Amino acid sequence: MRVLAIMAALLIGPAASFPQVVREIQSADYRGARADLARLAGVLEQEQDPKLAAYRHYWRGFALWRRALNGFNETPTPPDLEADLLAAIASFRAAIAAQPDWIEPRIGIVGCAGPLLFLAKDDGTRRDALLQEYTPLAREMGEKGADNPRALWLAGQTQLGAPPPYGGDPAKAAATFHRGIEAALAEAQKVPASEPVWIPRWGGAENLMNLAYLYTHSTTKNRDLALAYVEGALVAAPEWHYVRDILRPKTLELPQAAPGVTGP
Repeated sequence: MRVLAIMAALLIGPAASFPQVVREIQSADYRGARADLARLAGVLEQEQDPKLAAYRHYWRGFALWRRALNGFNETPTPPDLEADLLAAIASFRAAIAAQPDWIEPRIGIVGCAGPLLFLAKDDGTRRDALLQEYTPLAREMGEKGADNPRALWLAGQTQLGAPPPYGGDPAKAAATFHRGIEAALAEAQKVPASEPVWIPRWGGAENLMNLAYLYTHSTTKNRDLALAYVEGALVAAPEWHYVRDILRPKTLELPQAAPGVTGP
């Protein structure tokens, strides 16, 4: 990892500021640029300001988490997804150690737990261990993140994608994603112009994306609604490779509604 950090420093240059790296991580995530995310995670190892320690750990965890999520969109599936997720969790835990009451790294850990469960496949022992480890954090996130767009995004994903009785409920998931959008709007209205870029404020585009996914892939398919949410997500995040190049084409394959038929 130290070699990666040295190479990253050479590539990005000594003038790279912490805000610049945070912006590049968010851009690389939406662009699906996994190599850039790995490089930028290494760059953050050079940040030494103790006042930024929690945020440095958070954004390093975020970069590795999103590197793994983007890897699920690749064929063949990269072999390093679990390693990225575990490294991301370690960084999020370091952020909690530096700022114990902060909810954002807890959201990141819960976000990593879902893909780890997916990778466990039919390994019941592994799945049980993961559930035992991360379910308490998911409950804590739900209790403390009722108005947090990032926590609501993950809650909606569980309600949509997890097996019953925890998930499999598109209507409930849609309501949660809508609450996530409302929370993101409310959050944006309160953010002062002077707020540092390293304060996590993502989530609006993600909730829009998942509504588009829901109306494209679930039992409540609706082409017009899905396309509206696709376009909304791309307005919020124009670089988003997954939405533009993967989800939108799938949405366009849906049959158009008959004249006079409206969706939910």
